[in-house]
Amino acid sequence: METNQQQKGGFLAGSIIAAALILGGSYIYGSGLKSGTVGGLANVQNQGAKAENQKPVNLAIGDSPVLGDATAPVTIFEFGDFQCPFCKKIQDESNLKIREEYIKTGKVKIVYKHFPLYQIHPSANPAALASECAKEQGKFWTYHDALFENQANLSTLNFTDLAGSLGMDKSKFKSCYDSAKYSDNVKKDVAEGTVAGVSGTPASFINGKALMGAVPYATFKAAIEEALAKK
Repeated sequence: METNQQQKGGFLAGSIIAAALILGGSYIYGSGLKSGTVGGLANVQNQGAKAENQKPVNLAIGDSPVLGDATAPVTIFEFGDFQCPFCKKIQDESNLKIREEYIKTGKVKIVYKHFPLYQIHPSANPAALASECAKEQGKFWTYHDALFENQANLSTLNFTDLAGSLGMDKSKFKSCYDSAKYSDNVKKDVAEGTVAGVSGTPASFINGKALMGAVPYATFKAAIEEALAKK
């Protein structure tokens, strides 16, 4: 998990985060999350555990992209950044399994919320805007997956060409992307996440219960099963 330090102290926080990433991908940088984490390095798995006593958070789906049955009893809100390596980690190790076991069976739906870490991931916001243009053509989740698959080359990726390769109308996509049409949507997600206590990515809420960081699939599974048991 990486933090989005904005405005005051942004440069110093960014430097610390960068150092944390260099030291090893098995750590996250915490900055006073509502889950009780104090500033400093924290283990990814422990971060999820520390959110256990957090009160449920109410989040609105609005016009955010949704994957799964609208009537699914469990809703996962995921605040993510397409350039965040820990977001890719849960995409590869947890989200794909959740899709197979819970989304395809109608038990869970995932709602994606943007939380680009502007100061340390310069390609995150452009990728978020591009994904919204893909959503306009009904291809958000296909594009979402492709962005993570191409994360290593995100800074040089031609978003319009990628859209074309996925069967989208390139002209419409380019017009949408060049206009930064969905900039306010992305900012709205960031503001919503900040109010909910999100200060880094990935941050997930399962029926309002927070799981901060790239927690293992077993942790997601336990939280989902707990939520299902209450229905």
